[in-house]
Amino acid sequence: MKNVLVVAAVAALLGSASADVVVDFDALWTTGNNTYDMPSTFGALAWENQGIQFMRTRTDWGGGWSSWDGTTFSSVNNPLVGGSGNQYAVSGSGLDVSGAGSYGVFFEPWSGGTSVVLPVATEVKGFYANNTAYAADTILNGDGFARAFSTASNDLFSLTIEGFDSVGSSVGIVDFNLADYTGVTGEIVDEWTWVDLSSLGGDVKSLQFNMSSTEGNTPNYFAMDELTVAAIPEPGTVTLMLLGFGGMVWFRKKRTYFLR
Repeated sequence: MKNVLVVAAVAALLGSASADVVVDFDALWTTGNNTYDMPSTFGALAWENQGIQFMRTRTDWGGGWSSWDGTTFSSVNNPLVGGSGNQYAVSGSGLDVSGAGSYGVFFEPWSGGTSVVLPVATEVKGFYANNTAYAADTILNGDGFARAFSTASNDLFSLTIEGFDSVGSSVGIVDFNLADYTGVTGEIVDEWTWVDLSSLGGDVKSLQFNMSSTEGNTPNYFAMDELTVAAIPEPGTVTLMLLGFGGMVWFRKKRTYFLR
């Protein structure tokens, strides 16, 4: 009977150790709502959420001007206003998936690609994606840099997610259309939509996000929430758990925009 209980306890611990990790950005805030995060330091930076690193860069151009690219997190609720001054807001409801917290905002740098790095190689289940208010407004109405999308032009605004293993080899690519005007009627994502990344397999160490548009000046932004990763315990963790239970049995017989 004791052996059965020990085996059950080990199985429970292993199951707990391998439970999914959901990055929802909510725990990052220590201040109030309707704000966004921007570092006070310059250079290539990374912020971390549950062991997962989100890369970004802030550049000082002098004279009080600076720019950023990569990733940040936000709780701005202002979904109906376009323009770069509202670059941190999500489209649709203006809220995160839960309706009460924060979400990630990705802005692709001119050099291309924004990265997310995991602490260990594992399976990435997927995440919820949405347009930002800025990108959505530009797609629908155009602005001083880009024309509005049209079915006559067969316009397409796409997000490409590529997974890489621990040695930097590609393990696969997933494409997700944020706006698709290649059909009879145009469609634009304006609500949180699940992007399934399970096809990348179980050996993903990092993700790279690239954006493309048939209209070259579409703002390369998208919003993310609830990035879900299958957390696999490191081998040492499993060994220690098993040794611990073994000992117990014997004893008892894881586009540039400027800021001013």
